[in-house]
Amino acid sequence: MQGMRLCSSEGNKLIEKIDKALETSRIMKDVECFSHLDRYTGSEDGEKAAERIAKRMEELGIPVEREIYQVYRSLPGEASIRIQGDSSEAIVPLTPYVYSGTAENLEAELVFDRISATGGCSQKEQRARMAEFAGKIVLTYENSFAFACEAKRAGVLGVITIWHADLAHHGTLGGVWGTPEPEDLACHYPRIPFVEITKSAGKELQKKLEEGPLTACLNVEMCQSIVSSTMPVARIQGRSDKYVLVSGHYDSWYEGITDNGVANAAMMEIARVFQENQEHLERSVVLAWWSGHSDARYSGSTWYYDHHWEDLKENCVAHINMDICGCKGSDVVGMRTSMLEGEAFDREFLREFNDKEPEAPTPMVRFADQTFWGADIPFAMMPQFIKQDHKIFSWWHTKEDTFDKVDPEVTLRDTRVIAKLTAIFANCEKLPAEMSGFVSFMENELRSIEQKLSAEFDLSPVWRAIGSLKEAVADLENAMENQKHTDDVIMEIAGELARIMYTTSSPYHQDPAVKGTVFAGLAMAEGLTRENTEADYYLAVQTRFVRQRNRLTGQMNVVAENCRKWISGWGK
Repeated sequence: MQGMRLCSSEGNKLIEKIDKALETSRIMKDVECFSHLDRYTGSEDGEKAAERIAKRMEELGIPVEREIYQVYRSLPGEASIRIQGDSSEAIVPLTPYVYSGTAENLEAELVFDRISATGGCSQKEQRARMAEFAGKIVLTYENSFAFACEAKRAGVLGVITIWHADLAHHGTLGGVWGTPEPEDLACHYPRIPFVEITKSAGKELQKKLEEGPLTACLNVEMCQSIVSSTMPVARIQGRSDKYVLVSGHYDSWYEGITDNGVANAAMMEIARVFQENQEHLERSVVLAWWSGHSDARYSGSTWYYDHHWEDLKENCVAHINMDICGCKGSDVVGMRTSMLEGEAFDREFLREFNDKEPEAPTPMVRFADQTFWGADIPFAMMPQFIKQDHKIFSWWHTKEDTFDKVDPEVTLRDTRVIAKLTAIFANCEKLPAEMSGFVSFMENELRSIEQKLSAEFDLSPVWRAIGSLKEAVADLENAMENQKHTDDVIMEIAGELARIMYTTSSPYHQDPAVKGTVFAGLAMAEGLTRENTEADYYLAVQTRFVRQRNRLTGQMNVVAENCRKWISGWGK
């Protein structure tokens, strides 16, 4: 590894030592062991995997906690559809989504959702579209939580979504991030039978529907229950109690080797080499293996957040997440990130791991255990180990995610990426926060949203607040030049900037587990007009918009004032 300019000479030496110490054979041996375990949350194999990780940490002399929690888990069972009157009487297997509703010999007309194959529609058109499906089973290309909720609201009896490959792939329906609260149980699980069909079988059904109406019989089994699960969390103590959190989920679909067995083994190897170089660590390193990712909608990382909130807020400087690693055919390393470290940092870092000029970093979206925004952790980074064509690996969330899909050289590369990132954030003299650049990034994103808003959605109060924020942050960065210990100020200021951009709720709750964008509470108004939106929904979005605008301007003003307080304190 080339030493990053961000680190002291000791920090650069640490990067070099850690890189040389990583051993492919060790990682692959652990990957092979995980390949014999179907690691569902709270299952016997899942607990075996957790215990294997914990014992390895103990063998290495690394303090490890076995965090045990209760999780509301959802596991799909058998599902199928049979077309009534079909001479073949063929039963077509289906794959239920996590948190799907159940069905037993549900007979209803099967209809095809033509709009899903051709493009989107307005909110008002969406309501009319769904009303046509009332009392029916819908074959569609849609697979979102929002679609499931609309379907349930309209009286749709079941949804069959067509996957883009001929593999039995698992998806997730739940809109609750983590363990539900009382209101979630009542309102935020659609409880509608929601299943997936393979591409070829779906196309065949679609073809039959073009020939005439069909009646189908749908069966869906689910196992939804509360189970106990263990999560190993290891700590390698540095000179400071401030720490870098490195995480990855260990639960899986079937063997789940690239998602996420390779990451689990890589983290074990990273723990080893950091422990061997512990005396060189400035900040500490915490490694956490989550459960409840795939089959409980990020419940593990959310439980940890809830029960370690104060420590995370006070001490965690960065969260680096490993998810889907070591894949054959992966020839590009990209970056999803909070963007606080700046694009220049990411490009410089990624050049070592790419044959071509690295792709620009992508703002973090809400997925993959990005649970920790509310604790004001400024840096959220998730390296993306992908293909040049950006197509997903076909075996993702299927039985085909097996040991033969792993490339040892790619596995070592991916481990080196995470190890180097961790070493940089653990030993850099100053955390690489480009706060003025981030405020400009925020402004650009808000301008982009504004261009898509009707006149009744007014962002003008934001521009006044962001002008004051820009000035205060620039003054703070200038004042920081002569300060040695800046972790706390960066965590407070940069962490809060990240929180208000990537969340819509309070620091103590989680936003819904739905696909979102930056400033999601404002962006939901994009493209809405009184003409294309029903009156009640339009009013509801207006209300949400104003509240989110007030939250944003209010917090921007708080951040600006806190910048001035830090500057004043240093001047005394």
